[in-house]
Order: sequence, then C-alpha cells, then structure tokens
Amino acid sequence: MALENLSRFLSPSFVMNTALTKMLGEDFILCDNGNMVFHWADFFETCDMIKAHLQNDSEMMKDFHLREKSLLRLDSIPVWIKTENKIHQTSMYKLYESYILNQSQLLGTIDPFCPLDISFISGTGPFKNMSVAECFNNSTYRDFILVFLIQEKLPRRDYRIRLKSKILLEYGEHYADAELIALEQLTMSGMLVSIESELYLKKVMSMEDVRILINSKMLADGRHKSLGELKSYLSQFAFNLLYSSKKEDSVICKVNKFSVQSSFDFSKNKKIFLFIHYDDMISSDPEDINLIKEFVAHTKDLVLDYYRPVQEKNIA
Repeated sequence: MALENLSRFLSPSFVMNTALTKMLGEDFILCDNGNMVFHWADFFETCDMIKAHLQNDSEMMKDFHLREKSLLRLDSIPVWIKTENKIHQTSMYKLYESYILNQSQLLGTIDPFCPLDISFISGTGPFKNMSVAECFNNSTYRDFILVFLIQEKLPRRDYRIRLKSKILLEYGEHYADAELIALEQLTMSGMLVSIESELYLKKVMSMEDVRILINSKMLADGRHKSLGELKSYLSQFAFNLLYSSKKEDSVICKVNKFSVQSSFDFSKNKKIFLFIHYDDMISSDPEDINLIKEFVAHTKDLVLDYYRPVQEKNIA
C-alpha cells in the first residue's frame, strides 16, 4: 500500500464544515501576513474558555462527540510492530495515544523515527519497512492533541505565540560561522527555536556558547497598540520578524542551558527544538530582553480581551 494511500486510510473522516471545526482550527492573527499567530491550545486560560463554550453550546458539543468517536474508530485498525525481541500488537488509536501522551515505554521505548517492520494485516505480515512517525497523519495527530486538551488528558501550556521567522545563529571560534535558524515561538519565559539536527549534533552541541542576533527593538512600538494597529505595524517587517544582521543586536547563550525538546516533524527535514530561557540570555543591553517579555505580555492581554466576551456570554 502506497504511503499516500496509507495516510488517507489512517485519517478519520471528520465533519468538515462545522462551527466546531472552524473554532478548533482558528488562529488569532497578530500580523496581517500571518507570520505571528496565537492558537487557543497554546494557553491554559483559553483552553478553559473553549471548553466552557463547548459545554454551553449543545450543537458544538454534539460535533465534538462526533470528533471523539471518529478518533476512536482508529482503535479498530490493528498494527503489528516487529522489533528484535518481539512483535508488538496495538492499534492506531493506541499508537497515537502513546506518543502524544508520552507513554511510548508501553511499546518498549520504540524510536518513532527509526525504520521498523510494520504490518496492518497480521502478526505474520506482510510487513513494510517504515517508521512509526510515517504511520501518523499530520491533521489527525493535530486533532488528537486538540481533543486531548479539551479532555484534559494533556498538560496545559503557559501563554505563547507562534512565529514564522528566521534569525541568525553564530557559532565557532569568535562566532565566525553563521546559520539561519527558525524562530518558532515566544513565551512568557523564553523562546523556542528549531535547528537542523545535523548542524546541532555536529557543530553547535559541542560549543560552550553561541550568539543569536535578534532585533527586539522592533517590538518596542508594538507594546501599546490595539490589535488592528499591531497587525498593520508588524506587517511592514515582511517575513523576517525580529531578524537582524547587526552585531549590536547579539545575545549570547550558553549551550548547556538549552532545553532540548522533541516533537514530531512531518516534513522531510529533521529538526531539533531548543528552548532558551530569557534569564539565560546575555545581552549588552538588558532592556532588549525586557522588550520581548513586555511585548509577549501585551499580546496576551489582546488575546484574553478577544476570548473573554465569549466566556462572559456563556456565563450570562
């Protein structure tokens, strides 16, 4: 079975054009070109607001239960995974569940990216050489996360905003080498970046420190703007929010302070995600880091002002 067909086979068929689908998939746009957004799943307070809205809207709750049942149908799809020691029998539902809820030890700590012999027919095959990650459908994986958040099976996050931007990472002797890395998220306590795994493992990981160039000063004027004003203001920076090539915008980061995070990446590129705490960033001007913190706090206020009327309507 071709991987494309397999992906379709393993993806449940949801009710596509419903108010629930629109609400669960909605991004709160902070920049007109979509390069800075917030999603309700990225903050525990908005998770609670969405859940309260569902509980007070019978039609949406009905759709939500249909979505739950659609995911549960994956429990009827058996999967056999052959390792050196044994053949593990499970289902597609349990496979998604175990990795999303970080219970992969239940399957003998199988590496989700390591090629294995996998069968959807029987314990005796035929087997196809593929990784567990290749069994997962991107949109289905996302729907599991959203449903598990509403069900409170997953831990809730502190506030964060998502970005599509590139910034410069300098490393090596006298920071002579440089690569563009992806700036993925800004949170209340730090930033999340992604880096090609080969670059990190072969070059960056062995460094004592690296230097990141980030133009936090561009956020200064955005800290007091309304949502409409902020969207327009950020759009002038095109596709490289916070990008800088100026040495005065450099921030030094100790590599051993990075929090290395794993995440499924459904693209062909292998990435490693690094969380860097603001308190671990060394800048020549401490105000540069404070600007990021204050900007993130301001967007949090904008988000809560947007979602709060829905919650107040439900309470009323």
